[in-house]
Amino acid sequence: MRILAIDTSTAAASSAIIEDGRLLCEFTINDGRKHSEKLMNIINITLENSGIEISQIDAFACSIGPGSFTGLRLGAAAVKGLGQALDKPVIAVPTLDALAYNIFPCKSLVCPMLDAQRKMVYSALYRIEDDKLIKLEDYRAIDIDMLIDRLENYGEEIVILGDGVPMFGNKLKDALTNVIEASPGTLYPRASSVAILAEELYKEGKILKYNELELYYIRKSQAEVEYEKKQKIEIAPMKGEDIKAVYDVECKSFTTPWSLESFTSEIYNNNMARYLVAKIGDEVVGYGGMWIVLDEGHITNIAVHPDHRGKKIGDELVKALIKLARDNDVRRMTLEVRPSNWTAINLYRKYGFKEAGVRKGYYEDTGEDATIMWLEL
Repeated sequence: MRILAIDTSTAAASSAIIEDGRLLCEFTINDGRKHSEKLMNIINITLENSGIEISQIDAFACSIGPGSFTGLRLGAAAVKGLGQALDKPVIAVPTLDALAYNIFPCKSLVCPMLDAQRKMVYSALYRIEDDKLIKLEDYRAIDIDMLIDRLENYGEEIVILGDGVPMFGNKLKDALTNVIEASPGTLYPRASSVAILAEELYKEGKILKYNELELYYIRKSQAEVEYEKKQKIEIAPMKGEDIKAVYDVECKSFTTPWSLESFTSEIYNNNMARYLVAKIGDEVVGYGGMWIVLDEGHITNIAVHPDHRGKKIGDELVKALIKLARDNDVRRMTLEVRPSNWTAINLYRKYGFKEAGVRKGYYEDTGEDATIMWLEL
Protein backbone atom coordinates (compact mmCIF):
# COMPACT_ATOMS: atom_id res chain seq x y z
CA MET A 1 0.00 0.00 0.00
CA ARG A 2 1.69 3.19 -1.17
CA ILE A 3 0.39 6.69 -0.44
CA LEU A 4 1.79 9.93 -1.83
CA ALA A 5 0.86 12.89 0.38
CA ILE A 6 1.44 16.61 0.06
CA ASP A 7 1.04 19.56 2.40
CA THR A 8 0.80 23.14 1.16
CA SER A 9 -1.14 24.69 4.02
CA THR A 10 1.61 27.11 5.13
CA ALA A 11 4.71 28.80 3.70
CA ALA A 12 6.39 25.38 3.76
CA ALA A 13 5.53 22.81 1.11
CA SER A 14 6.28 19.12 1.40
CA SER A 15 5.69 15.77 -0.24
CA ALA A 16 6.09 12.27 1.20
CA ILE A 17 5.57 8.65 0.24
CA ILE A 18 4.84 5.87 2.69
CA GLU A 19 4.58 2.15 2.02
CA ASP A 20 2.68 0.03 4.53
CA GLY A 21 3.40 2.45 7.34
CA ARG A 22 7.07 2.94 6.43
CA LEU A 23 8.26 6.36 5.32
CA LEU A 24 10.16 5.98 2.05
CA CYS A 25 10.93 9.61 1.35
CA GLU A 26 9.96 13.10 2.40
CA PHE A 27 11.03 16.37 0.88
CA THR A 28 10.24 19.77 2.41
CA ILE A 29 11.11 23.26 1.28
CA ASN A 30 10.40 26.51 3.11
CA ASP A 31 12.15 29.17 1.06
CA GLY A 32 9.28 31.59 0.66
CA ARG A 33 8.74 30.84 -3.01
CA LYS A 34 5.25 30.32 -4.40
CA HIS A 35 3.88 26.78 -4.14
CA SER A 36 2.71 27.03 -7.74
CA GLU A 37 6.36 27.25 -8.81
CA LYS A 38 7.71 24.38 -6.73
CA LEU A 39 4.98 21.85 -5.91
CA MET A 40 5.29 19.55 -8.93
CA ASN A 41 9.07 19.60 -8.61
CA ILE A 42 8.77 18.59 -4.94
CA ILE A 43 6.51 15.69 -5.89
CA ASN A 44 8.92 14.56 -8.62
CA ILE A 45 11.88 14.68 -6.23
CA THR A 46 10.00 12.49 -3.77
CA LEU A 47 9.13 9.94 -6.45
CA GLU A 48 12.64 9.83 -7.91
CA ASN A 49 14.30 9.35 -4.55
CA SER A 50 11.81 6.63 -3.61
CA GLY A 51 12.45 4.76 -6.84
CA ILE A 52 8.70 4.59 -7.42
CA GLU A 53 6.72 5.45 -10.53
CA ILE A 54 3.66 7.62 -10.15
CA SER A 55 1.54 4.78 -11.54
CA GLN A 56 2.60 2.62 -8.56
CA ILE A 57 0.96 4.94 -6.05
CA ASP A 58 -2.26 3.49 -4.62
CA ALA A 59 -3.77 6.69 -3.24
CA PHE A 60 -3.06 10.42 -3.06
CA ALA A 61 -3.56 12.54 0.04
CA CYS A 62 -3.38 16.19 0.99
CA SER A 63 -4.09 18.38 3.96
CA ILE A 64 -7.44 20.11 3.49
CA GLY A 65 -7.18 23.01 5.92
CA PRO A 66 -7.36 25.21 7.70
CA GLY A 67 -4.37 27.15 6.46
CA SER A 68 -3.30 29.33 3.55
CA PHE A 69 -6.24 29.57 1.17
CA THR A 70 -4.07 29.75 -1.94
CA GLY A 71 -1.73 27.01 -0.79
CA LEU A 72 -4.56 24.65 0.10
CA ARG A 73 -6.21 25.16 -3.28
CA LEU A 74 -3.00 24.39 -5.12
CA GLY A 75 -2.45 21.22 -3.11
CA ALA A 76 -6.02 20.05 -3.62
CA ALA A 77 -5.81 20.77 -7.34
CA ALA A 78 -2.65 18.66 -7.65
CA VAL A 79 -4.15 15.71 -5.76
CA LYS A 80 -7.42 15.91 -7.69
CA GLY A 81 -5.51 15.98 -10.97
CA LEU A 82 -3.41 12.96 -10.05
CA GLY A 83 -6.42 11.05 -8.77
CA GLN A 84 -8.40 11.73 -11.90
CA ALA A 85 -5.55 11.00 -14.33
CA LEU A 86 -4.59 7.71 -12.69
CA ASP A 87 -8.09 6.70 -11.51
CA LYS A 88 -6.89 6.41 -7.92
CA PRO A 89 -8.65 7.37 -4.67
CA VAL A 90 -7.80 10.53 -2.77
CA ILE A 91 -7.76 11.09 0.99
CA ALA A 92 -8.52 14.28 2.89
CA VAL A 93 -6.53 14.94 6.08
CA PRO A 94 -7.32 17.91 8.37
CA THR A 95 -4.25 20.12 8.60
CA LEU A 96 -4.37 20.59 12.37
CA ASP A 97 -4.57 16.81 12.90
CA ALA A 98 -1.48 16.29 10.77
CA LEU A 99 0.37 19.12 12.51
CA ALA A 100 -0.39 17.69 15.95
CA TYR A 101 0.83 14.29 14.74
CA ASN A 102 4.29 15.79 14.11
CA ILE A 103 5.17 15.17 17.77
CA PHE A 104 3.48 11.77 18.13
CA PRO A 105 3.81 10.15 20.63
CA CYS A 106 3.68 12.85 23.27
CA LYS A 107 2.46 12.75 26.86
CA SER A 108 1.65 16.47 26.91
CA LEU A 109 -1.36 18.22 25.50
CA VAL A 110 -0.73 19.38 21.95
CA CYS A 111 -1.95 22.73 20.66
CA PRO A 112 -1.25 23.36 16.97
CA MET A 113 -1.71 26.96 15.89
CA LEU A 114 -1.60 28.29 12.35
CA ASP A 115 -1.57 31.94 11.40
CA ALA A 116 -5.09 33.13 10.52
CA GLN A 117 -4.05 36.81 10.26
CA ARG A 118 -5.52 39.74 12.19
CA LYS A 119 -4.07 38.43 15.48
CA MET A 120 -5.93 35.16 15.14
CA VAL A 121 -4.86 31.54 14.77
CA TYR A 122 -6.45 28.33 13.57
CA SER A 123 -6.19 25.96 16.49
CA ALA A 124 -7.45 22.86 18.28
CA LEU A 125 -6.31 20.79 21.27
CA TYR A 126 -5.17 17.16 21.28
CA ARG A 127 -4.09 14.39 23.59
CA ILE A 128 -2.44 11.07 22.76
CA GLU A 129 -4.31 8.13 24.29
CA ASP A 130 -3.76 4.44 23.53
CA ASP A 131 -1.55 5.35 20.56
CA LYS A 132 -4.38 7.43 19.10
CA LEU A 133 -4.56 11.15 18.45
CA ILE A 134 -7.63 12.39 20.31
CA LYS A 135 -9.09 15.82 19.52
CA LEU A 136 -10.31 17.48 22.72
CA GLU A 137 -11.60 20.71 21.21
CA ASP A 138 -12.92 21.38 17.73
CA TYR A 139 -11.10 23.29 15.02
CA ARG A 140 -11.55 27.03 15.37
CA ALA A 141 -10.30 30.42 14.28
CA ILE A 142 -9.62 32.21 17.55
CA ASP A 143 -8.12 35.46 18.78
CA ILE A 144 -4.77 34.81 20.42
CA ASP A 145 -5.88 36.35 23.72
CA MET A 146 -8.97 34.15 23.75
CA LEU A 147 -6.77 31.12 23.10
CA ILE A 148 -4.66 32.02 26.12
CA ASP A 149 -7.81 32.27 28.23
CA ARG A 150 -8.93 28.80 27.09
CA LEU A 151 -5.55 27.21 27.71
CA GLU A 152 -5.53 28.61 31.26
CA ASN A 153 -8.13 25.96 32.09
CA TYR A 154 -5.53 23.20 31.66
CA GLY A 155 -2.95 22.69 34.38
CA GLU A 156 -0.74 20.22 32.53
CA GLU A 157 2.08 20.81 30.06
CA ILE A 158 0.99 22.08 26.63
CA VAL A 159 3.19 21.86 23.54
CA ILE A 160 2.55 24.51 20.90
CA LEU A 161 3.61 24.20 17.27
CA GLY A 162 2.77 25.67 13.89
CA ASP A 163 3.60 28.85 12.00
CA GLY A 164 1.69 30.81 14.65
CA VAL A 165 4.46 30.07 17.16
CA PRO A 166 7.05 32.54 15.76
CA MET A 167 4.43 35.30 16.06
CA PHE A 168 2.66 34.39 19.31
CA GLY A 169 4.82 31.79 21.06
CA ASN A 170 6.49 34.24 23.42
CA LYS A 171 3.15 35.78 24.34
CA LEU A 172 1.76 32.37 25.27
CA LYS A 173 4.85 31.41 27.25
CA ASP A 174 4.80 34.71 29.15
CA ALA A 175 1.14 34.24 30.04
CA LEU A 176 1.20 30.49 30.75
CA THR A 177 4.02 28.78 32.59
CA ASN A 178 2.97 25.32 31.38
CA VAL A 179 3.45 26.11 27.66
CA ILE A 180 6.52 24.92 25.74
CA GLU A 181 7.47 25.14 22.07
CA ALA A 182 7.98 22.13 19.83
CA SER A 183 11.38 21.75 18.16
CA PRO A 184 12.00 23.68 14.90
CA GLY A 185 11.91 20.46 12.89
CA THR A 186 8.31 19.80 13.89
CA LEU A 187 7.06 23.36 13.78
CA TYR A 188 5.48 23.25 10.30
CA PRO A 189 2.98 20.76 8.86
CA ARG A 190 4.72 17.78 7.26
CA ALA A 191 3.59 15.57 4.42
CA SER A 192 4.81 12.49 6.29
CA SER A 193 2.24 13.14 9.04
CA VAL A 194 -0.42 13.67 6.39
CA ALA A 195 0.57 10.35 4.80
CA ILE A 196 0.45 8.37 8.07
CA LEU A 197 -2.98 9.72 8.98
CA ALA A 198 -4.13 9.14 5.40
CA GLU A 199 -3.16 5.48 5.67
CA GLU A 200 -5.31 5.14 8.80
CA LEU A 201 -8.22 6.78 6.99
CA TYR A 202 -7.70 4.47 4.02
CA LYS A 203 -7.95 1.42 6.27
CA GLU A 204 -11.18 2.84 7.70
CA GLY A 205 -12.59 3.14 4.19
CA LYS A 206 -12.57 6.94 4.29
CA ILE A 207 -11.45 7.45 0.73
CA LEU A 208 -12.86 9.78 -1.89
CA LYS A 209 -13.12 10.15 -5.61
CA TYR A 210 -11.11 13.05 -6.98
CA ASN A 211 -14.24 15.18 -7.49
CA GLU A 212 -15.43 14.63 -3.90
CA LEU A 213 -12.42 16.27 -2.26
CA GLU A 214 -13.36 19.49 -0.48
CA LEU A 215 -11.25 21.95 1.49
CA TYR A 216 -12.02 23.00 5.04
CA TYR A 217 -11.32 26.71 5.54
CA ILE A 218 -13.11 27.34 8.89
CA ARG A 219 -13.70 30.89 7.69
CA LYS A 220 -13.76 32.68 4.37
CA SER A 221 -10.63 34.19 2.90
CA GLN A 222 -10.11 37.92 3.31
CA ALA A 223 -10.59 38.34 -0.42
CA GLU A 224 -13.96 36.58 -0.22
CA VAL A 225 -14.97 38.62 2.82
CA GLU A 226 -14.09 41.87 1.04
CA TYR A 227 -15.87 40.75 -2.12
CA GLU A 228 -19.04 39.85 -0.24
CA LYS A 229 -18.84 43.12 1.64
CA LYS A 230 -18.74 44.94 -1.68
CA GLN A 231 -21.67 42.83 -2.95
CA LYS A 232 -23.80 43.20 0.17
CA ILE A 233 -27.23 44.68 -0.54
CA GLU A 234 -28.28 47.49 1.79
CA ILE A 235 -31.90 48.69 1.83
CA ALA A 236 -32.48 52.23 3.05
CA PRO A 237 -35.09 55.00 2.81
CA MET A 238 -34.73 57.01 -0.38
CA LYS A 239 -33.29 60.50 0.10
CA GLY A 240 -33.10 63.54 -2.13
CA GLU A 241 -29.50 62.76 -2.96
CA ASP A 242 -30.63 59.40 -4.40
CA ILE A 243 -33.15 60.84 -6.88
CA LYS A 244 -30.82 61.14 -9.89
CA ALA A 245 -29.50 57.60 -9.44
CA VAL A 246 -33.04 56.25 -9.03
CA TYR A 247 -34.10 58.10 -12.18
CA ASP A 248 -31.22 56.44 -14.03
CA VAL A 249 -32.43 53.01 -12.88
CA GLU A 250 -35.96 53.96 -13.93
CA CYS A 251 -34.87 55.00 -17.42
CA LYS A 252 -32.88 51.81 -17.92
CA SER A 253 -35.80 49.65 -16.73
CA PHE A 254 -38.94 51.02 -18.39
CA THR A 255 -39.93 52.17 -21.88
CA THR A 256 -42.10 54.94 -20.40
CA PRO A 257 -40.16 56.01 -17.32
CA TRP A 258 -41.32 58.45 -14.70
CA SER A 259 -39.77 61.88 -14.96
CA LEU A 260 -37.12 63.23 -12.64
CA GLU A 261 -39.67 65.76 -11.41
CA SER A 262 -42.08 62.95 -10.52
CA PHE A 263 -39.56 61.36 -8.17
CA THR A 264 -38.74 64.73 -6.64
CA SER A 265 -42.43 65.35 -5.99
CA GLU A 266 -42.87 61.87 -4.50
CA ILE A 267 -40.05 62.40 -2.03
CA TYR A 268 -40.77 65.97 -1.01
CA ASN A 269 -44.50 66.51 -1.56
CA ASN A 270 -46.38 63.20 -1.27
CA ASN A 271 -47.09 62.30 2.35
CA MET A 272 -48.48 58.95 1.30
CA ALA A 273 -45.29 57.90 -0.51
CA ARG A 274 -42.66 55.58 0.96
CA TYR A 275 -39.60 54.86 -1.18
CA LEU A 276 -36.64 52.60 -0.57
CA VAL A 277 -33.33 52.26 -2.39
CA ALA A 278 -31.12 49.21 -2.71
CA LYS A 279 -27.41 49.95 -2.56
CA ILE A 280 -24.24 47.96 -3.06
CA GLY A 281 -21.54 50.04 -1.49
CA ASP A 282 -22.40 53.62 -2.41
CA GLU A 283 -24.12 52.70 -5.69
CA VAL A 284 -27.90 52.77 -6.03
CA VAL A 285 -28.75 49.51 -7.82
CA GLY A 286 -32.52 49.44 -7.40
CA TYR A 287 -35.50 51.07 -5.79
CA GLY A 288 -39.06 50.35 -4.71
CA GLY A 289 -41.97 52.63 -3.91
CA MET A 290 -45.34 52.36 -2.19
CA TRP A 291 -48.25 54.63 -1.36
CA ILE A 292 -49.90 54.01 1.99
CA VAL A 293 -53.56 54.98 2.00
CA LEU A 294 -55.30 54.19 5.27
CA ASP A 295 -54.69 50.45 5.77
CA GLU A 296 -53.70 49.64 2.19
CA GLY A 297 -50.29 49.77 0.55
CA HIS A 298 -50.06 50.27 -3.21
CA ILE A 299 -46.69 49.36 -4.71
CA THR A 300 -45.97 51.93 -7.42
CA ASN A 301 -42.70 50.70 -8.85
CA ILE A 302 -39.87 48.25 -8.28
CA ALA A 303 -36.84 48.39 -10.56
CA VAL A 304 -33.32 46.99 -10.58
CA HIS A 305 -30.42 48.33 -12.62
CA PRO A 306 -29.74 45.98 -15.59
CA ASP A 307 -26.10 45.55 -14.55
CA HIS A 308 -27.14 44.13 -11.19
CA ARG A 309 -30.02 41.84 -12.02
CA GLY A 310 -29.82 38.25 -10.88
CA LYS A 311 -28.48 39.22 -7.43
CA LYS A 312 -31.81 38.91 -5.56
CA ILE A 313 -32.08 42.69 -5.27
CA GLY A 314 -35.75 42.56 -6.29
CA ASP A 315 -36.37 40.00 -3.54
CA GLU A 316 -34.81 42.27 -0.95
CA LEU A 317 -36.89 45.23 -2.09
CA VAL A 318 -40.16 43.27 -1.99
CA LYS A 319 -39.37 41.92 1.48
CA ALA A 320 -38.46 45.41 2.69
CA LEU A 321 -41.69 46.91 1.33
CA ILE A 322 -43.75 44.19 3.01
CA LYS A 323 -42.00 44.88 6.30
CA LEU A 324 -42.50 48.61 5.85
CA ALA A 325 -46.22 47.99 5.25
CA ARG A 326 -46.55 45.88 8.38
CA ASP A 327 -44.67 48.47 10.42
CA ASN A 328 -47.28 51.01 9.28
CA ASP A 329 -50.26 48.77 10.17
CA VAL A 330 -51.10 48.09 6.54
CA ARG A 331 -53.49 45.15 6.17
CA ARG A 332 -53.39 44.62 2.41
CA MET A 333 -50.96 45.40 -0.36
CA THR A 334 -51.69 45.71 -4.06
CA LEU A 335 -49.89 46.40 -7.33
CA GLU A 336 -50.26 46.31 -11.10
CA VAL A 337 -47.95 44.33 -13.33
CA ARG A 338 -47.82 43.60 -17.05
CA PRO A 339 -49.12 40.07 -17.80
CA SER A 340 -46.07 39.61 -20.02
CA ASN A 341 -43.67 40.34 -17.16
CA TRP A 342 -43.42 36.80 -15.83
CA THR A 343 -40.24 37.55 -13.91
CA ALA A 344 -42.04 40.16 -11.80
CA ILE A 345 -45.22 38.08 -11.44
CA ASN A 346 -43.25 35.09 -10.15
CA LEU A 347 -41.33 37.35 -7.75
CA TYR A 348 -44.57 38.70 -6.27
CA ARG A 349 -46.10 35.23 -6.10
CA LYS A 350 -43.05 34.08 -4.18
CA TYR A 351 -43.97 36.48 -1.38
CA GLY A 352 -47.68 35.69 -1.32
CA PHE A 353 -49.22 38.07 -3.84
CA LYS A 354 -52.11 36.60 -5.84
CA GLU A 355 -53.76 37.68 -9.08
CA ALA A 356 -57.14 39.25 -8.36
CA GLY A 357 -58.23 41.17 -11.43
CA VAL A 358 -57.36 43.04 -14.62
CA ARG A 359 -57.17 46.73 -15.53
CA LYS A 360 -57.97 47.04 -19.23
CA GLY A 361 -55.57 49.06 -21.40
CA TYR A 362 -53.61 50.19 -18.35
CA TYR A 363 -50.24 50.67 -20.03
CA GLU A 364 -50.31 53.64 -22.41
CA ASP A 365 -47.23 52.68 -24.43
CA THR A 366 -48.65 49.37 -25.65
CA GLY A 367 -52.28 49.43 -24.57
CA GLU A 368 -51.53 46.27 -22.59
CA ASP A 369 -53.80 45.28 -19.72
CA ALA A 370 -52.47 45.22 -16.15
CA THR A 371 -52.76 42.23 -13.85
CA ILE A 372 -53.85 43.31 -10.37
CA MET A 373 -52.23 41.42 -7.49
CA TRP A 374 -53.08 41.51 -3.79
CA LEU A 375 -51.41 40.38 -0.60
CA GLU A 376 -53.26 40.01 2.69
CA LEU A 377 -50.99 40.85 5.63
